[in-house]
Amino acid sequence: MIYGHCEEKYLPLKKIFENFFLNNREEGASFSVYQDGKQLINLYGGYKNLKKEIWKEDTIVNVFSATKGIYELLICKLIESHKLDITKPVYYYWEKFRESSKRTITLENILCHESGIYRFQKGIDNKDLLDWDKIINFLENQKPEHEPGSKTFYHSMTHGFLIGQVLKNIFKKSLSEILDFLIRKKFNLDFYIGVPDNKIGKIAYLKNKNLINPINEKEKEKEIKKINFLNSFEYQKSQIPSINGHSNSRSIAKIYDIFANDIKLKKSIFIDEKIMNYCLEEKNKRIDENLKMKIRWSRVGLILRGGWLFGKNRLSFGHNGWGGSMGFADPIRGLGISYTTNYLNPTMGSDDRVLSLIKKFYEIDESL
Repeated sequence: MIYGHCEEKYLPLKKIFENFFLNNREEGASFSVYQDGKQLINLYGGYKNLKKEIWKEDTIVNVFSATKGIYELLICKLIESHKLDITKPVYYYWEKFRESSKRTITLENILCHESGIYRFQKGIDNKDLLDWDKIINFLENQKPEHEPGSKTFYHSMTHGFLIGQVLKNIFKKSLSEILDFLIRKKFNLDFYIGVPDNKIGKIAYLKNKNLINPINEKEKEKEIKKINFLNSFEYQKSQIPSINGHSNSRSIAKIYDIFANDIKLKKSIFIDEKIMNYCLEEKNKRIDENLKMKIRWSRVGLILRGGWLFGKNRLSFGHNGWGGSMGFADPIRGLGISYTTNYLNPTMGSDDRVLSLIKKFYEIDESL
């Protein structure tokens, strides 16, 4: 049931991973650790759908807000090439933000979740999310709900649309197209915002833990509708950058490893270490009033440290997503680590499956 590579010294992690499936805590998943380009662990197993098709190395799954971390790494590269200045007002790139209530919002305010445009004030449905122009029209015509920079509200859904439209205005290309050119193809990754037709068959279908023991029939119906939308071709092929990146742990760990070692070893494989350190400067660490927890946001929106979810070292950075998928870089150890799953833990908080693997990894690593 469990496949892939695991160096002998890390075999206790393989046992933990295997137990997830034996104890019905997992349906299908992958877990990977890279260090300076070397694959230390790349485990995958379980099933990708109800037909009981085996989860393979190239299986991809919706990683929800872990998507944000990857396009935020892209933002770092655009800053380095002087194609983007996140300290400028958004209206510098987007004329509709010139009106008085939005005029002071900077791109940095959006990236680190303090712009005040953190939700859709106008009610939207799933079909609306598939219509880019309609969503952008909504955002252009709503006002910030607090003074930009004064509070932190996690921009769960609006984040990717706002950043994506800025990039579209500058480059006349979608966020996905820019990501493909600068990151995905360069490093041969399985990472897509808007899965192409020839990769649709690689997608693992999502299963929500809430459906195991739903609160009531109304709640059950709501969750079924939600999961059916998330498993639809329309959703998988669309561009909803905040939440619908599809990838696997191998690809996510690989890219975080590159950034970790561009910092640690000053390799400049993808980015200059000084620029990356600039992007990782802490912007705020207030209580996030959406997530109801204190989060340290960097100026480009990467989560700093993140407790044990991002390992033991204080300089780690990354992003997790609703359901349990996550990825992070540890520039002290020079590591990229990721977990992806189709068995959704319905929270943005730390997932016990991931925590148990990461704690054991660092325990073994420090004992060597």
